[in-house]
Amino acid sequence: MATGRARRWATADVLEPVELGRAGIQVVLWDKWGRKRVGTAIISVGGIRWFPYKYKIPYRIGWDRLTELLEDNG
Repeated sequence: MATGRARRWATADVLEPVELGRAGIQVVLWDKWGRKRVGTAIISVGGIRWFPYKYKIPYRIGWDRLTELLEDNG
């Protein structure tokens, strides 16, 4: 389990169902003031991939692992 302060977070309210394909939905995240790109999150059927800005290798987390992390945190 991760400890310490969160480095990044995002919230979204989707009022209608959205179909996810294999390619997924790409979300580009910017810093607080919108000047510097922080990275890209790709949300797909297989889970979430996080590409920090200017890095080639993504961090990957599957939906099962994400569910475990959320249950552990309460």
